[in-house]
Amino acid sequence: MALLATVLGIILSVTAVQTLAFYLLWYFDRRNDPAGAEVPGEYNQLSVPRCLLAMVGEWLAIAVLVVTYPLRLLHDASPVRTRVPGKNPIIFVHGYGGNSANMAWMQWMLKRRGHANVYAVSYTPPTIDARKLAKQVSTHVERILAATGAPQATVVCHSMGGPLTRYALEHLGLAGKIDKVICLGSPHLGTRLSAMFEARGAAFQMRYRSGFLSELASTAQTPGGARFYSIYSNFDNFLMPASTAVLGGNATNIHVPYHGHCALLYSPVVLDKVEQCLAEPVAQAEQAA
Repeated sequence: MALLATVLGIILSVTAVQTLAFYLLWYFDRRNDPAGAEVPGEYNQLSVPRCLLAMVGEWLAIAVLVVTYPLRLLHDASPVRTRVPGKNPIIFVHGYGGNSANMAWMQWMLKRRGHANVYAVSYTPPTIDARKLAKQVSTHVERILAATGAPQATVVCHSMGGPLTRYALEHLGLAGKIDKVICLGSPHLGTRLSAMFEARGAAFQMRYRSGFLSELASTAQTPGGARFYSIYSNFDNFLMPASTAVLGGNATNIHVPYHGHCALLYSPVVLDKVEQCLAEPVAQAEQAA
């Protein structure tokens, strides 16, 4: 018991320092690039008390991600089961350095609310080329479609999962096989935070306005015939600048203020927004675009 308390204390301490450090970087980035920090709609002027409360929420969310990280061993080992044959599956795709367990809470909540065929997948390692990771995402989607017998899937992506899914739609044969893509805090133009990582692999390609992301944006921001939604927050401590999450094309951009990057995965507000996107008929979404 004492060992468990010690480990938990270390996790909470380390994640607290990380959260504070990332928000300091976020603050200075916002000061240096105020135009990039502006997002459509309200809440560009932030309240200090609400920011402090959101920072605590982000700290706890990161700690939960660390504690639950090993659950991937069970999550990935679970066989693909067809709960409702022929019904379009919902597939969760995590972000950089994460795994399928990151999406467990939202996946579980959607199942509780009556959604069938809800899956989460992993891609590894994050240090390789983003195109190879996108190929893994494409393979997972194809495998789940084959198992469920469904004609299309809906993909819910966190962070880097968004650009990877867009690439798979544009270049890896998923066009027409995905009806909706719902992005949570995805850096569609990259993030300056990636400059902290070694200049190789997917981290390098997620740098702000990198060649990989600029090429992807220049061809089609919302490719493959899918309807896109981007749910994001201008208080996201991983996205620098905040406007990198705003997507063009046919996308509906949805701002959820005072949410950190990892807190998006555990937010009832975000969950409700995801459900609204899932419930919107594709024809209605296309008309709204």
